[in-house]
Amino acid sequence: MLPISTSRLSSKALFTTWVLLCGVLLKAFPQHKNGSLEGRIETETQEPIPGISIRLEPMGLGAITQADGSFKLQAIPAGAYTLTLSGIGYEVRQVQVQVKAGETLPLHYQLNQKTHELSVVTVTSQRNRSFSAINKIDVPLRDLPLSTSSVSSKTIEQRGIDDLGDAMKNTTGVRSNNTYGGFQHFTIRGFSNFVVLMDGVRDERHNISTSAPNTNLANVERIEVLKGPASVLFGHSALGGIINIVRKQPTADFRANFSATYGSFNTRRMRAGAGGSINPKLRYRMDFGVSNTDGFRQAGISTNNAYVALEYTPTRKDYFYLSLGANKDVYRTDSGIPVLAGGVLVPGMDLMTRYNDPADFLKHTRTDVQFRYVRQLMANLKLSNQLSYSDDNIDYFSTEELTLNTRRDSITRSFPYYFNHLTKPLQNQLELTYDLNTAKVSQKILLGYSLSVLDRKTYNGTIFGPGKGATIPVQNPIENQGYIDYYDTYYRATDETVHGIYLQDFIRFSEKIKALVGLRYDVFKGEYYTDQVDKDRQVTNYGAKSTIARNALTYRLGLVYQPIEPLSVYASYSTYFKPSRRVAPNGETFDPETGYQAEVGSRLELSSKFAASASVYYMRKDNQVEGLPGGVFKRVGSAESKGFEVEAQGNPVAGLDLTVGYTFTKAQYLPYASAEVNPVAGKTAVLAPKHLVNAWLNYTIQQKNLKGLNAGVGFNYQSEAFANSANTYVLPAYRTVDVALGYQLNRVSIRANVNNLFNERYFTNVILTRQFYPGATRNYLLTLSYQL
Repeated sequence: MLPISTSRLSSKALFTTWVLLCGVLLKAFPQHKNGSLEGRIETETQEPIPGISIRLEPMGLGAITQADGSFKLQAIPAGAYTLTLSGIGYEVRQVQVQVKAGETLPLHYQLNQKTHELSVVTVTSQRNRSFSAINKIDVPLRDLPLSTSSVSSKTIEQRGIDDLGDAMKNTTGVRSNNTYGGFQHFTIRGFSNFVVLMDGVRDERHNISTSAPNTNLANVERIEVLKGPASVLFGHSALGGIINIVRKQPTADFRANFSATYGSFNTRRMRAGAGGSINPKLRYRMDFGVSNTDGFRQAGISTNNAYVALEYTPTRKDYFYLSLGANKDVYRTDSGIPVLAGGVLVPGMDLMTRYNDPADFLKHTRTDVQFRYVRQLMANLKLSNQLSYSDDNIDYFSTEELTLNTRRDSITRSFPYYFNHLTKPLQNQLELTYDLNTAKVSQKILLGYSLSVLDRKTYNGTIFGPGKGATIPVQNPIENQGYIDYYDTYYRATDETVHGIYLQDFIRFSEKIKALVGLRYDVFKGEYYTDQVDKDRQVTNYGAKSTIARNALTYRLGLVYQPIEPLSVYASYSTYFKPSRRVAPNGETFDPETGYQAEVGSRLELSSKFAASASVYYMRKDNQVEGLPGGVFKRVGSAESKGFEVEAQGNPVAGLDLTVGYTFTKAQYLPYASAEVNPVAGKTAVLAPKHLVNAWLNYTIQQKNLKGLNAGVGFNYQSEAFANSANTYVLPAYRTVDVALGYQLNRVSIRANVNNLFNERYFTNVILTRQFYPGATRNYLLTLSYQL
């Protein structure tokens, strides 16, 4: 249980005030008449389709098509909705509809027979759904002054992807970094300030430690990326962007899937999932995933997760959503290989050799629960609340630093390190959405209050044993150099409370001109202290507390112009802040990081088949603090990132799924504002390559005699990146090519993937400036799957 504090009591008072405010607003707005929908569903040859399930979200109102393919939904409050059409043997289709008071909206749709291809309507659905997930309002992307990318479950399956880092190589402007075998973090548009969301809820681990492990993707429907500051809706620390992991959701019709995979490095995976309706008002989704591999360089991984979600719509105005997730993962850590200045490989060193101690490990256990309630108060007024809690345990003991001796023929495990992060965040988002329509201008107004209470303890201790600080030869090392273990001696505590009040207004001035305005005020308070403990984790000495309290105002402004229907041109400006949690040995604290982004871009959507976008941006962050040896912290000033992106995604021709993107980024450190000389001014920011290219094409043959046969090819390129701010250690540029070949017969499919086809030798990541991670050699995967 979390301790009750004064800050939490004030949170309760704010919550009560908020509910009263909602009640006042409810009385202030008049009631409106309802509208209705009616239509017909038919095949591509214009034959009626009976038995198709019709579902209106978020109300949950449903119907079944009659023998002539007709349907009708009545008593619908005016507003914007998502209409889902589904039936056995047909592709699911989702469309946006606008219901008007006192009117019946006529509809007419065609459904494609199910081929398990990435169909036109799937791309449209994914694109539309991502807007409401990241921006909390149901508005087409073409109307928003934002830059986004997404990775669908279809792409994840086609490429044989199993973790978040690999999925990000399909997004424009994002560089994924995996360290110590399991910790993932990202560079977006040249900066490492990002926020990871799980179904729209912040994952605070990345904001405290920068990196954290994430389990396999068995339960993931899609991954969304919003580039640039997003503090207005999601709070502090989001400068580079937002990464939102969206898990699979309940469906009205029954669906099930199973797959088994075997591949290089003794890789074994199994995934299973099912979802459907228990009754007309209650739906479910369950997913399980098991993944094991001995790993490239013998850095083995075992991930196991389970997930269940329930969706309940007792009335046309009420919507309940409950999800539960759990995972238990184990990683054999990998500290890379030490290299010489400039990133030069040590003579005689084998890239396949792992120098970690056999006792090293990383264990990650997590459970999370989310509960969401939506109430349609009136036709144009909606109240929603999302409550979440997670219990996250990261247990880590590993060789971190590998030091070459002067003769370069042996390596000392010079810094073994142990910690145990126990992170328990409680979060709540209360939001009121109001649609205001006048004769000339329409608005979608979002008013919200967020509360985050974070309880985190990090245990550290004493490491002992004859294997501590062992030295092993570079060539043919004997890993086990004696017993090594640890015991707890102290923990570092982090107790934080953040209140945020935010307002966002989407304004439609006309069919050609739209605007997005957002404002947020955050109140941040953190208490930090270190307590001594015995081997049973009982406190023996309480440490002094340091308090950091900061308030911040952030905002977003954007304008969209659409000279013709398919084309949008936009400009935007947004700000961010990140509280500094650093406390110097003398008790000194630091101002929060602040920053902004200015962006100009355009988007072209050719019907629902294909979309392309381009943007130019400038980003800046100030008040950076650098950690130096001995627990000393130094203000290092500012950095900037400027560049441009182009991206295309969709189905330009029948059977072809395409995602391609290019990013140019110039991220560098700036001179100090004072007379002091910044020795790294003008140097390129760490892990910020100038050029990133990603491409994935998958084509399914359309001719009847070969129908079901498909092939894919992927390409990734990264220019050189620097491992340190002085730019003396360089990760060389590299390019990889992946290919895939598959065949589907009815509900059964088989697929073969070959990654790094040309067996390129390259380095993917770095730790401690001079320890590089080799990329995996050529490898394969074989997958057999079955879908209902």
